[in-house]
Amino acid sequence: MALSLNAADSCKFLSVIINYSAQQATNLQIDIIDANGIPVNGNLNPTFTIQPGSPAISYPIPVNNLTVDYGIITVVLNVQNGGEIDRQTVLLHCDIDCCLTKLTNELIDCHCDCARCSKTLAKAQKVFLLLDSANYALVQANGVPLSQKPGFIDDANSKYLKAKEICDESCGCDC
Repeated sequence: MALSLNAADSCKFLSVIINYSAQQATNLQIDIIDANGIPVNGNLNPTFTIQPGSPAISYPIPVNNLTVDYGIITVVLNVQNGGEIDRQTVLLHCDIDCCLTKLTNELIDCHCDCARCSKTLAKAQKVFLLLDSANYALVQANGVPLSQKPGFIDDANSKYLKAKEICDESCGCDC
């Protein structure tokens, strides 16, 4: 793969790896956008020059340098003055993980099989399944041609936003 993107479990870093030969591209630039296509680069404007025989470039991006902390993040790889050649997308979901932790702690503290525990379990299951499904939609998005990516990204974003809505209604997610 020419471009790969991963998010640290802590949501503090994105790991970008660019692996192109100089015959494919020599001057590359990355742009970082959210699910709506809005740039979130903040003060970052990374550019790279690929020389013949260059090894893969590993570029860590601290999330605190971006203008967003959570949600769908896409890294777009462009040839300078030549257009887009690849893009990869990840979901930063530590805000939802916080909610799931809080719901799980409520379940651990529950000493009965009562209605309150059942509601908490159902809520945690919904949030988890929505988050897992959003992540899977992004796996699919990252494996299809550029023209097919937007549908998968929109699907993932709607699932993430629904999980966030459920969390915000119940536990606030400000751990």
